[in-house]
Amino acid sequence: MSEDFAICTYPFNSAQISMQGDVYVCCPPWSSSYSFGNIYEQSFSEIWNGEKARIFRKQFIEKNYKYCNLDLCVKDCSKKIIPSEIVEKPETFIFCYDSFCNVKCIFCRSCHQKQDLTYFDDNMDTLLTDMLENCKNVVLSGVGECLASKHSRKLIKRISELFPNIKFSIISNGILCDEENLKEVGILDKLLSVTISLHAINKKTYDKLVVGGNFERVMKNLQYLSSLKKSGRIEKFILNFVVNSYNYKEMVPYIELAKKIGATVGFLELLKLETNENVYEKLNIFDEKHPKYNDFVKVLKNPIFKSELCTINDCMLNLKPISILKSIKYRFFK
Repeated sequence: MSEDFAICTYPFNSAQISMQGDVYVCCPPWSSSYSFGNIYEQSFSEIWNGEKARIFRKQFIEKNYKYCNLDLCVKDCSKKIIPSEIVEKPETFIFCYDSFCNVKCIFCRSCHQKQDLTYFDDNMDTLLTDMLENCKNVVLSGVGECLASKHSRKLIKRISELFPNIKFSIISNGILCDEENLKEVGILDKLLSVTISLHAINKKTYDKLVVGGNFERVMKNLQYLSSLKKSGRIEKFILNFVVNSYNYKEMVPYIELAKKIGATVGFLELLKLETNENVYEKLNIFDEKHPKYNDFVKVLKNPIFKSELCTINDCMLNLKPISILKSIKYRFFK
């Protein structure tokens, strides 16, 4: 009964809400955008063990995986479970629906996205009580900046008040990730992990990629977060780096920076989005036709990428870059 149940745990104990209100168990590209339902149409209780959820879990029990993109999948098989089509509400909940951001990364968006979050604001307590009944870890953002959004700050405070034992994992661009803001939203001593999306260690490169950013403030906040990690006040400290033609030469010193501050590194693939079509070809260093592609390959030969701090392992170093990031085993949470 042991080996058979060492399977991906996401469908059984993880859920995330998208910008449109759809419920997924992991990032939509990993699971063919298979949605269990929509919180604007049904209660979470109805969705979580509804027909679509049971169908999705059944594929795992049968080892079918027909809805999974196994090239991109970063499944967590670290826990052995007894799988069932009907399960308790998730222990990990990812709020990935508030797109408000205080910067515009050129590979992410060209303008600020407008959203109407009135329904969530008006029904926040009801929604949270239904969703977080069994929750231990709340993951915040991925599509915006949770510490810059008035709505997300209200959400964080309310979760902390309703569920004082829940731990938080936040994904941030780092500008507001300081002691004052973490205290103000009430999670300074409730942090499980902090992931900072910092795509350069050179101010000139940073300013090209992050419109409206504040490089000096981010670097200062990294030192503060480093002190939290070294004192044991946060379990995980991660730096995100979306690799592109502007920053690939900074990958090696980026790992060296991570080592100094006690962080690990996640090198992430540049994705083609509707909002970055005008710059995608210029930034897409993974394209073999890109003029800097061969130089990129040389960078990846550096032995530093064998470090445990880095997501690129020995197997990946022998692959072409276009295949490397299909094999990345990086996760925002565990």
